[in-house]
Amino acid sequence: MSLDYWNSQFQFTRLLPDFQDHLARMADRSAALDLTFERRATGPHPRQFVELTGTPKPGGILPVFIHGGYWRELTAEMHRFVLPPLVTACNAAGNLEYRLLPEVTLPDIVADMADGLTALTRITGCRLFVIGHSAGGHLATMALREVPDHVAGVHSFSGLYDLTPLQWSFLREEVGLTANDVAGMSPLELFDGLGTGTLTLAVGADETPEFHRQAQIFVHTHGGDVMIVPGTHHMTVLNDLAAPDGLLMAEVRRRLRSL
Repeated sequence: MSLDYWNSQFQFTRLLPDFQDHLARMADRSAALDLTFERRATGPHPRQFVELTGTPKPGGILPVFIHGGYWRELTAEMHRFVLPPLVTACNAAGNLEYRLLPEVTLPDIVADMADGLTALTRITGCRLFVIGHSAGGHLATMALREVPDHVAGVHSFSGLYDLTPLQWSFLREEVGLTANDVAGMSPLELFDGLGTGTLTLAVGADETPEFHRQAQIFVHTHGGDVMIVPGTHHMTVLNDLAAPDGLLMAEVRRRLRSL
């Protein structure tokens, strides 16, 4: 398939005319929060850190959020606005940052995710419920493979589970993404099977067909559950997680009660 086709599935800066407005609102909402964050470095790079808000309960469950941005942009801080309902549910929440393409490779970013989750387990004494959006959904799913002993469950939304098509998209030009870069990095190829309840894959109803295809084929092949979030696309689905009465947050609370 052509560059134009794959860009029509993945390039939200062109698919959503108000894409930059969404980012600005996210940053403003996060900056306005009345929450205190404690940051812990997980490596020497400025982007290797985790942050905590609230008071974790040792032996309990800590929800942890991993942001998206196609592994090459955005920050953990600008996604803090999704955390308040998670703090309400569990008394605390974590937020994980990682290095970016093309400064580092996808395996390096996966390693940052694993190091961050390991640090949060060590700091809090909690099992982790990992929540990720877009590229963060890919990383959250990879956590089940990389640090399974730390992860009680995963809720990935608008995630990427088959990275092969990305080598033919705008990311080849932007960050030089190639077949070698994505080799061995697709959860769809790596997992042998999952128990239902371990993983929920949510997709906005108005996402592009490729995001629906990837979620459906992953669950069909490996297990887990698919959830469709009505009236949302790749960016507005974040608002649903941030809303205490949103469908995504309701599913997170249901999953947390089962752990």
